[in-house]
Amino acid sequence: MKKKKGIGLRFAAWGWWHSLRNERNMRIHAAAAVAAVAVGAYARLERDEWLWVSLSIALVWSAECVNTGMERVVDLVVGTRREPLAKAAKDTAAAAVLVMAGFALVVAGLVLVPAVLERWGG
Repeated sequence: MKKKKGIGLRFAAWGWWHSLRNERNMRIHAAAAVAAVAVGAYARLERDEWLWVSLSIALVWSAECVNTGMERVVDLVVGTRREPLAKAAKDTAAAAVLVMAGFALVVAGLVLVPAVLERWGG
């Protein structure tokens, strides 16, 4: 069977869009990403600084997408039952997002804050 070109990208884009529309935290991460890009543009970041900022954005969004996928699969399997392993799976996936968001905050503190302070003449 011949595989259609670009169909995987379309499904991936739909998954990202689904997360953005349905997950409050993904919208928060998207707003934070827009803010980080705006601050970076204002601060006139260098290329290596943009790499750190864009890596942070990609890691947080990726973790949030995996977390959303994990939540959907767990909900599909257990339904409304309370299952300790299901809770552990969801909590662990959420912890991955927390770790990545923490990394993004460290990058903001090491890259964005000094760049803005330098732009302000400090």
